[in-house]
Amino acid sequence: MPNDTSPIDEAMIETLDRDGAICLRGAFGPEWVDLAAEGIRRNIESPGALFQSFSPNDKGAFYSDIWSRRHISQLETFALESPSAAIAARCLRTPTVRLLQDTWFYKSPGTQARTPWHHDNVVLGPFCSIWVALDPIPREAALEFVRGSHRWNKLFMPANFFEGEQEALPAVEEFYARYHGEFDISASDTFSRVPDIQGHRAEYDILSWDMEPGDCLVFHARTLHGSPGNTLDHDTRRMVTRWVDETAVLAPHGRTVVDRLVAEGFEVDLAVGAPIRGNLFPVLSPRA
Repeated sequence: MPNDTSPIDEAMIETLDRDGAICLRGAFGPEWVDLAAEGIRRNIESPGALFQSFSPNDKGAFYSDIWSRRHISQLETFALESPSAAIAARCLRTPTVRLLQDTWFYKSPGTQARTPWHHDNVVLGPFCSIWVALDPIPREAALEFVRGSHRWNKLFMPANFFEGEQEALPAVEEFYARYHGEFDISASDTFSRVPDIQGHRAEYDILSWDMEPGDCLVFHARTLHGSPGNTLDHDTRRMVTRWVDETAVLAPHGRTVVDRLVAEGFEVDLAVGAPIRGNLFPVLSPRA
């Protein structure tokens, strides 16, 4: 399938660097949308070790899986051959990128669970995500960003890291808390609590877009982002790839994520402070 995408001009990349997120229209053709949708369908039928169901059955479905390209051929093809790598290379201003992760999100009508406000910080250095809409997603159901928050020069952690023991978190919040990595409260001056953005929305400059199938969002990993549930009358599916350059390293608090991968049988050998390398993170040199 063709993997060419429209050129991304310098002004758009400068907007990404300033705001932390951009929307590219029609970056993925129908063949890529259909391939990813079929991969997600197969993945739900054949969950991987890291498959997640985030909401009770009587309140809609919210599913996700990670690194499932290892056993779903459609997702492998999408991750390695779609325009994603070329877009990432252009936006990171590098001829070579590494695929850090493939994942996807599926929310059926009636899903109330929010994706909580967070950023991705177990990898330090140049790191971007590419979210591809597989269904029409109006702004009220779309991923949102706090404009410029990647430039605040802060590492954010969920509130529960600062509050110690507390009641069990909802499944989706527990997942995002766990995947921020291990946190030592004695080092609290290194980290900042994720602000209560949802409770004080008027105080923040929040970005979002109406999206059609094939549109994609590109954002820096440290841009604070979150999304609502699905109050629409159709599913909302997003295919996501995450990319780093050759200088990105595993953060000190990312060790527990590596331990979880090893425990689940993934072939991974990453050291804190060392560049991202290994078979799980293939390197691509796309025509960007």
